[in-house]
Amino acid sequence: MAYLIIEHLEDISEWLWLEYSHVREWWKDRLIFTNVKPEEREKLAKLGSVITESVTRFPFDRSKMIVLDLQAGEELKPEDIDDDTMIVVGGILGDAVPRGRTREFITSRMEGVKVRHIGRPQYSIDGASIVAKLIADGKRFEEIDYEENPTIKLDEFSEITLHYAVPKLDGKLLFTPGLIELQKKKLGYTETEDDVSDDELVEFFEGKGEI
Repeated sequence: MAYLIIEHLEDISEWLWLEYSHVREWWKDRLIFTNVKPEEREKLAKLGSVITESVTRFPFDRSKMIVLDLQAGEELKPEDIDDDTMIVVGGILGDAVPRGRTREFITSRMEGVKVRHIGRPQYSIDGASIVAKLIADGKRFEEIDYEENPTIKLDEFSEITLHYAVPKLDGKLLFTPGLIELQKKKLGYTETEDDVSDDELVEFFEGKGEI
């Protein structure tokens, strides 16, 4: 089974921690964080292996590395991936309009690596990591369904739109666990108000329930 490397490029916010935790669920002990500050090592070590050095400088065998980059010319295929392949994902919380930061901070600094895309939608960190895992397990990216820019209705008056694609598996949207609760907290919802669970949200997008 391949390894997933996250080049850590953000401060550890609640949102980022939820995404990283979701990646851990999929990649388990094959998850590696690079470019980690000394004060963040202990926390990230709860999820995976930790390397202080950037992936762009650490002496990995670059012939075994694949960088996922939205601007790549070739798609990621199962045959690109061996048991010792290292797939690199930028630990970047994306913008509504992609700014090419993976190319700027990773791809342009790593001669000799393969560079691949996983379709043209922009995914979150955990979304891209899940798609990479599905491809590593034998799926082709055109076989992987997704919902682009899903809008989540929180109540009669409030909704949020996620400005990225969320992958689906067996028709089920693979939302970041805990993300809806985090958004409701940031919007000032109290614990006494009705909560929208992850399962209720999935049923809503599948047309099986209301929120």
